[in-house]
Amino acid sequence: MKMYKIRKVVSLIILTVMLSATVPAFAGGDPALLDTFQDSLYGVLIGSLIGGATVAFTKKPANHLINIGIGAGIGAIGGAAFGLTKALKTLVEIEDGKVKFAMPTIVPELVDSPSASGKFAITASLFRVTY
Repeated sequence: MKMYKIRKVVSLIILTVMLSATVPAFAGGDPALLDTFQDSLYGVLIGSLIGGATVAFTKKPANHLINIGIGAGIGAIGGAAFGLTKALKTLVEIEDGKVKFAMPTIVPELVDSPSASGKFAITASLFRVTY
């Protein structure tokens, strides 16, 4: 029974790695979509590894293989959120007469000015117009 579960987990990991190579073929020409898919897949892989690492610290690892799936799910959500925040830059964007609303990307910056009281600043782009 144990060997069957291990074979199942290894097959799932191999399938995930093989499918991650096919994403560029299906993503089309939109680089934001491609980046979001790649970030999601990297999140799944990293989450699976972390979930697998937590299995090693349990008393009965065979009873806690669900941690790998939980880690993969959390990684997929985190990777998708990271990819979307990279793709969305402004709060309001006007492109070809269409208005788009999105969550702006918040960018932390180090300020190197003698007049600045702090050395740290946070910026967010609120409006963008493309002609």
